[in-house]
Amino acid sequence: MTVYARGRQRLALTAALWAPFLFGCFAFGVLSVRDRTSGLILVGVTFCVVVYWARPQVMMWIALFLSCGALPEGLPPGKIIGPVMIYGHHVPLVLAVCYLISTVRPEFRTYLLPGAFALTVVFSAAVGLAAGNPTFAAVREASILLEMVAGFMLAILIVHGGYIKEAVRVMAVTLWVSAGLNVMASMHLIRPLTGRVESAAVETGAAEATRVITNSLQPSIAVLAALVAGQIVGRVRLSTLIALAPPALISPMLAISRNTLIAVGLAVIVASLLSAQGFSTIHRISRVFTGSALSVLIIVPGALFLLQHTPAGSWLADQFTGYQRRVLGGVSTNALAADASTKARLDENSFLIGKFDQAPLFGHGLGYEYQPSYGHGDSGFDAFANTLGTTYAHNFYLWWLVKAGAVGMAVFAALAVIPLYRAIRRASAPAKVSVAVAFGLLVMSVVDPMPEDIAGALTMGMTLGAAMAFAALPRSQPEPAPTTTRPTSWSLDAQTT
Repeated sequence: MTVYARGRQRLALTAALWAPFLFGCFAFGVLSVRDRTSGLILVGVTFCVVVYWARPQVMMWIALFLSCGALPEGLPPGKIIGPVMIYGHHVPLVLAVCYLISTVRPEFRTYLLPGAFALTVVFSAAVGLAAGNPTFAAVREASILLEMVAGFMLAILIVHGGYIKEAVRVMAVTLWVSAGLNVMASMHLIRPLTGRVESAAVETGAAEATRVITNSLQPSIAVLAALVAGQIVGRVRLSTLIALAPPALISPMLAISRNTLIAVGLAVIVASLLSAQGFSTIHRISRVFTGSALSVLIIVPGALFLLQHTPAGSWLADQFTGYQRRVLGGVSTNALAADASTKARLDENSFLIGKFDQAPLFGHGLGYEYQPSYGHGDSGFDAFANTLGTTYAHNFYLWWLVKAGAVGMAVFAALAVIPLYRAIRRASAPAKVSVAVAFGLLVMSVVDPMPEDIAGALTMGMTLGAAMAFAALPRSQPEPAPTTTRPTSWSLDAQTT
């Protein structure tokens, strides 16, 4: 416009165009300096706009890192707005899904399964609030369950957008960072991480054994199951094993978690059944277990020998002793019968079964307190036992039956079974791996409720979403090329010739 203006008119038009821009920059700087909250919001909005214009998948990297990483307590910062707690990873997670939807442009039918489950969660939350259940507990449970919906959609968009390799690299970085922070937290070198850092001396008999349970635990278990299943179904590259296996092993070992055996063991069984090829399958299974056993037998004694008579060596010896006693030696019938956590889970199941009979069709709603408080203090685990512990259960399926009833369980069954059924029919290697991992995690949710935890809900949703996405890929295209432009719509009913 200023090209056709001359002299003073051109100067005036140029000044009129520059004035709002300079005033906006000035206002941006003033607000950022005078108020920290306003400054962070402005910087965040600017960053999101730049990411959307430049590389939308970068928001997916941020969402995965913040959701699945073990970070210091208070990071990423959250915000409480009335009864709603907005965690720091919620914003990049929602933006990542929205950005990738605008790039991949899935068909309407893609939203049917996750949309039905999301509506069920909202309905259960409304039932809970109408029944007078604690507002904070109802909203918290609804937000975590909706993360599973977001994870379901995110996995579909990652697969069909061609961002699988990028997602694997992001998970490798996330797991390595998390493993390092978990080790330092276990050795009490840094402040506590978000999650639980507690002594396991009484439970394991090892004086310095420490359990570190953070957001990286359940994604690490899923990655381990995927690597083992992938090695049985086909072959995993050595570079992928080196990038993912060591950090994925560290988090479950520091958590001293027996649930890893359930998920990985079932993944092995399902992968073996889906790839039944006689001697070839037996050879692959034996190769996986032989390689794993040799790695442990070489690395652990070697590290203990090199670190002997040092604080790090004492810490490693106690952690290994604690893991051996609680995990490897704690799966026997006698050990489980005397285990306090097992007894607590059985008590929870008794309460849940009794409450389900009172509202079998639609449940009591989210936030329902199905058991009395059982804590003896106001700090640490006792604080949880006196508040959210009354609404939390380790058996997800009984928990969901009590909260949403038989109708809600039918919707969740559709969300879980349909992707697995379609992936089994697809019979490609990625589909088989997805089925094996998803089945292991679904069974593990009987004793470790992944959909009730922040990172666990996202992991479960992404596993089911990956099965749905791989089931829709044509055989000639097991892994799409990265999306550079807006493609035409794709269908979940793609032909599988």
